[in-house]
Amino acid sequence: MNTPPPPVRDEPNLYVRKLTSIVGAVARVPGLALLVLGLWTVATVVYSAQTLRINSDDAPLTPQDAPFRLDYQTYVGAFPQFDETTLIVLTSDSFALAEDAIERLSAALKANTEVISTVFAPGIDDFTKDHAFLYLDLEDFEEVALSLAEAQPALTALTSDPSLRGLFGEFELSLDALVETGELPTGFARMADRVSDVAESLLVGEPRKIAWMDEILGQDDEVYRVILVQGVKDFDQSVSTARLIHTIRDTARELGITPERGVTLRLTGQVPLAHDEIEALQSGLVMAGSLSVLLLTIILGFGVRSLRIVVATFVTLGASLSWSTAFAMATVGEFNIISAAFGVLLIGLGVDFALHIGLRYEEETSRGVPVPEALERAATGVGGAVSLCSVTSAIGFLSFVPTRYYGLGALGIIAGGGMLISLAASFSVFPAMLAIMGAPSRKPVGDGGLAGRLYPVLLRNSRAVVAVAGVIALAAVGLTTRTTFDFSTLSMRDPDSESVRTLMELHEEGIVTDYAAIAIADDFEASFEMADRLGVLEEVSEVRPPSYYVPEDQDEKLLQLDDVTFFLEPFLNPPPALPPPDRFQQLAAFESLRAQIGELPDSDESADPESWEAIRRLGANLTKLADRPDVASTIDVLDELVVSDLPERMEWLRRAVMPNEVNFDDLPAEVRERVVAPGGQTLVSAIPRDDLRDLDALTRFVGAVADVAPHATGRPAVEAGIGDIVVTAFQQAIGLALVVISVVLIVTLRDAVDALLVLAPITLAAFLTIATGVLIDMPFNMTNVVVVPLVLGLGVDNGIHVFMRVRGDHSLSAAMTSSTPRAVLLSALTTLAAFASLAVSGHPGIYSIGVLLSVAVVALIVSALVVLPALIVVAGRNEG
Repeated sequence: MNTPPPPVRDEPNLYVRKLTSIVGAVARVPGLALLVLGLWTVATVVYSAQTLRINSDDAPLTPQDAPFRLDYQTYVGAFPQFDETTLIVLTSDSFALAEDAIERLSAALKANTEVISTVFAPGIDDFTKDHAFLYLDLEDFEEVALSLAEAQPALTALTSDPSLRGLFGEFELSLDALVETGELPTGFARMADRVSDVAESLLVGEPRKIAWMDEILGQDDEVYRVILVQGVKDFDQSVSTARLIHTIRDTARELGITPERGVTLRLTGQVPLAHDEIEALQSGLVMAGSLSVLLLTIILGFGVRSLRIVVATFVTLGASLSWSTAFAMATVGEFNIISAAFGVLLIGLGVDFALHIGLRYEEETSRGVPVPEALERAATGVGGAVSLCSVTSAIGFLSFVPTRYYGLGALGIIAGGGMLISLAASFSVFPAMLAIMGAPSRKPVGDGGLAGRLYPVLLRNSRAVVAVAGVIALAAVGLTTRTTFDFSTLSMRDPDSESVRTLMELHEEGIVTDYAAIAIADDFEASFEMADRLGVLEEVSEVRPPSYYVPEDQDEKLLQLDDVTFFLEPFLNPPPALPPPDRFQQLAAFESLRAQIGELPDSDESADPESWEAIRRLGANLTKLADRPDVASTIDVLDELVVSDLPERMEWLRRAVMPNEVNFDDLPAEVRERVVAPGGQTLVSAIPRDDLRDLDALTRFVGAVADVAPHATGRPAVEAGIGDIVVTAFQQAIGLALVVISVVLIVTLRDAVDALLVLAPITLAAFLTIATGVLIDMPFNMTNVVVVPLVLGLGVDNGIHVFMRVRGDHSLSAAMTSSTPRAVLLSALTTLAAFASLAVSGHPGIYSIGVLLSVAVVALIVSALVVLPALIVVAGRNEG
């Protein structure tokens, strides 16, 4: 059967004629063209490798002259120690281990002046240690007082004889009491178990000391200690802040601060949050890029089924990526956490142009047209539509450039320029590759495939299709009224990352909150007036003026400490200490205790079961030690492990139970400097009553605080400020994209009704995308607000191809049986593959872009291949 001749088309305009002549020139000397283009590509690769930067700092994403940014800069200007901080969190079941870890790590970090600039470890200074009891809550204070009362006999005995002999002698007295009264002194079981722990560690070859601070304080709960560090944030590194993060972790590891040794180190704060975000972003984009290329290969292989076109498409894509990256570095200078996604976006979008050219070229060669002429005809046939699509796609990206949301503006410049660069590559590299490889062997489907069979159905039911689309549009519009925005910068971080999980844990434990409003009073006295005004706000649960750092309820605690010192009198004023025991005396004390335990009955119903179990355990361990051949040396080691830092802890306890009253001026200088600046400005923090991850609660809190302190800053104020900018930018970008794309369509199509026909189904797709976000509870955030303007730009592409093919062929029937529907479908599927691959990213913002854009592409496919043809029929634009 003879192939039908191509339909007669209108004379191409000047731009298309010029484009056709360029393609023809390239097709006639493809080797030379590829040589020149290859050299240019190599140059851009070299340039990109030398200049490539990724900036993880989110501050430049919004204007630095915005009021909330200026307020924050005023704050860190007065208190620079709070800017770009890393919070090191140490947790342990042992107070002693946590304290030892924080002291050693702080000292090591302070010594590393090459990487670390400031180190603040609250609680390790002598002042805080000596006043530790005053800083306890009343409930905790009472528990410690009770623990000290229980430990008094042992403390007194060990004060006079700080050795194994002294401790074992106290144990013997306790066992005597058991025999006489049937009861053991309170606290015996705990201390006996601690000695058993040491003995067992010695027996297994992993000796461990008694943590006397834990015994004195009766420590059972998990202990949190924090260090606040500032370092040089080096944005020139491929992963900024990596050096600081690695230095902290490596230092801790070298010091033996590991979970295996009882202390866990985690990092959070501004720097680790940014570091974890950029690492999640990079790993997610690498995965997304790899997945998109794989899916692209599969789709092109099954959809095009021409190896030559597929190879030419990938070579063109590689050139486009290289040129666009160089363009990004030359214009913007760096990628931010948003624009870093441009590569994956370009993979999906850059293929579209080549696909339309390639399938039209395949259509022409199937009629026996020589390769150069077939490429020229392809350029003539789709050059105008492809060029217009690149412009509308660029408009979708560039719509954010005039707004004050600089983060998406940077993406707009890079990706918008990338669209035009992809267009240039598609009409230079792509035809050169096709020309040098020759005509494809596969022939196009003659009947238009599924699209050709769909046309008669659309023709008969076009009004019903339009009516259904209208009903769906109304429902979607109704859902869009429930659209929400989430502008929490934490929502842009992986909730499973260490930095976010640790921050949330500290927040829930009430140790650190990142959601406090920070107000700055002019001076110390004014801070208390401001605190009083903030304290009465319904949205505020707690206010922290300078007095917050002074212990509360000091009068009551000092009175109770007087009682503590009374029953600790034998400990505080002990008799003269005994001479240190020699080895024989230590061994004798050991054997005496072991023998006394051995003489006890197997059980005693009158004794506490826990205490009786502790006795049996201690006796068994002492026997095992006695059976060792080097028992004397073993006893020496046991003495060292049991006594360990006992004298030092006892000396601390004597100071801690007799503190003086504390005033703000008594606090260490580094504590006061974190509240009162050298210029006298004084910080007041307001803690929110509600969870500020809820947008309504955030808005209420920020508004209430601002009424009292208009220049208050902190995460709530910053996030509210960012939210205002993003919402405004979102509205401006949608309006700008819609207006500019409409103008471009009217000018290009030279008919307002035709422009409206192209825009209507695209607008439907945009509403469906927003409505889907509402249904799946995916609010707009700092990253995915680009979706709607992008849908308008991308959606017009498919509509343009379909509509201009109908206009060029003067028939919807001819257009729907041509290569255009297949090209539209394949290009949409390749775009869907790229966008869907973003949904595998661990970065929540990029993930949400992937999900919403995937929904948008599906809606656009239906709009372009179903709704638009139906509208064309209903509007009487079907000329065939």
